[in-house]
Amino acid sequence: MSWQLKARLAVGLITMVLLLTHVIADPVARLVVTLAVYVLVAYPVLISACKDLFIRHRMSEQFLMAVATFGALGLQDYPEALAVMVFYLIGDAFEEYASQRSHNEIASLVKLKPSKVRVINPDGTETIKKPRQVKIGDRIRVLAGESVGLDGTLVEGSASIDMSALNGESEPALFTAGQEIPSGVINMGSVIELIVTKDSKNSSITRLLNLIEDAAANKSRPEALITRFAVYYTPIVVGCAVLLALVPLVLPNEDFANWITRALVFLVVSCPCALVLSVPLSFFGGLGAISKTGVMVKGSVHIESLSKLKAMAFDKTGTITKGRFSVIEETLFNQPDANVAAVPVAKDAVTSEQRLDLLGKLAALEAKTTHPIGVAIVNYCTEQCVPTLEATEVTEITGYGIEGQINGHHVMVGKGRLLTEKLGMELPAATSDLVGTEVYVVEDHKLLGRVLLADEIKDTARSMFDELQRLGIKTYMITGDKDRVAADIASRCNISAYYAEQLPSDKLSTFQKIKSNNGVTGYVGDGINDAPTLAASDVGVAMGQFGSASAVEAADVVVMNDDLTKIPTAIELAKRTFDLAKQNMILVIGVKVLILALGALGYANIWLAILGDVGLCVIAVLNAMRPLYWVKTKSLTVKDVSITPAKAEA
Repeated sequence: MSWQLKARLAVGLITMVLLLTHVIADPVARLVVTLAVYVLVAYPVLISACKDLFIRHRMSEQFLMAVATFGALGLQDYPEALAVMVFYLIGDAFEEYASQRSHNEIASLVKLKPSKVRVINPDGTETIKKPRQVKIGDRIRVLAGESVGLDGTLVEGSASIDMSALNGESEPALFTAGQEIPSGVINMGSVIELIVTKDSKNSSITRLLNLIEDAAANKSRPEALITRFAVYYTPIVVGCAVLLALVPLVLPNEDFANWITRALVFLVVSCPCALVLSVPLSFFGGLGAISKTGVMVKGSVHIESLSKLKAMAFDKTGTITKGRFSVIEETLFNQPDANVAAVPVAKDAVTSEQRLDLLGKLAALEAKTTHPIGVAIVNYCTEQCVPTLEATEVTEITGYGIEGQINGHHVMVGKGRLLTEKLGMELPAATSDLVGTEVYVVEDHKLLGRVLLADEIKDTARSMFDELQRLGIKTYMITGDKDRVAADIASRCNISAYYAEQLPSDKLSTFQKIKSNNGVTGYVGDGINDAPTLAASDVGVAMGQFGSASAVEAADVVVMNDDLTKIPTAIELAKRTFDLAKQNMILVIGVKVLILALGALGYANIWLAILGDVGLCVIAVLNAMRPLYWVKTKSLTVKDVSITPAKAEA
């Protein structure tokens, strides 16, 4: 809560008490003090009311606040005039507190762009420049682990590039001399040099950030519940007050002054003080309950969107999966001669010595690389206590793998294309239904073995998708990975449908198609490449623990502890919170209609309205606090809802 809002609330409350207790008794002093404090407390409401009436041509809840308080001032009910605005400010304070980290501040995304580029001068020296200072045709250097600042063509050799920022692909891509490397990606290998092909304005990372900003700007924001209600309620109340003031035209014996006073009382009575406090408080309680589960919702409007979700789309890498490789299968082969097809050795026939020999030779070569797959293999071999072997004469086979000498034998390690394109061997058949990245070990031109690596699925993924199915929410996966990998993940996680091999622009258009077919649709992601889709979704959910800054900033909801099961929990709590807010509205409106009827007949005065509002406020506040206790008693029952995933039509 800002200090300005705190100060206005404090001044309003103190003045209201002084007026009620008649500490300020002189009529002129009461009027002057009331008007001064009223302007201080109510000026944002009055400005908003004028904008709504004259610019948007509608009567909002702010307009009703203004009209009702003008009526109270006309009746010299000064404490009541201030009370109306103070109640409204309290509700506004809850809303401001809940929304203070709104995700609309996308300006911080520019920090994601590389801030410096290493430019190579004609004499071979290096100069650090800002990306916008570099021209097309300049030669730049990118060290291992650095982000590529500008799009450029690789000068020589090869480069292992982490492309996950742009396409979500979990496996690094291999680039060779002459190929263009986009900006915003990470150099995973040795030092590389590029010839710049695009300036900073037109670079890949700049286009991605522009895409994020455009998607956020075009995203429709749901109106607050009470605002939608006020659009109908306010004109009806004002119309009824006008009709009351005109009753003497129909009943000639009636006194105009009496009915005008009654109309003013009607306006003051109509002011929904309890409503403007209880509804924001209901959402605030819901936000508190959801935050207890480790999920942060950036504002109450997203509670309603969460409660109405019909479908959710998910990124794969880092969201459904852990975003890191692990060995899931080892296979040894028997190939007595290079001209004879390799035959897999039955798992129960593999000796410990054979297994350790395979893994030792594999680790000896992979230890010489910085490729994520190599790192994963070395870590796995270390965990398996594989004896360390020394590899010599290690060289990279550009585009295929790596080779070297181990204990007098020529050993080669690489993917399937090493066998088929370099050695002229046939790929052996799969030995299981597992899907992943295959790495082969060849010794003296004979196939020694193979390991299979995969990006691990998070432990909570399957239960999360089962829960979403139980809630009637259709699920989709949108990923940059290959079709066979996507199909395997979708099947194992119980996902309704999937889209594979998607670039950032594809992801956004694909999501919009899903949204048009389903209605209110959410998106869950964690990477820079997910930010445009998060910004365009009805509810964007980011994984906060390991997610990128852009994803967290563009999202409406952030899962702070990376536990996917918190998503359906948050949705259920949002549904209950929205239902509670509607209950409070029905309760307040019901009592308010009764008091309005009594006021129109002349049986209710301003104090009955205030007492009614105070009583309603107490009940509504107690009701609104219920969400804070839901988490302690909440239990989810997961039903086994199994479906067959379908590859979605492009």
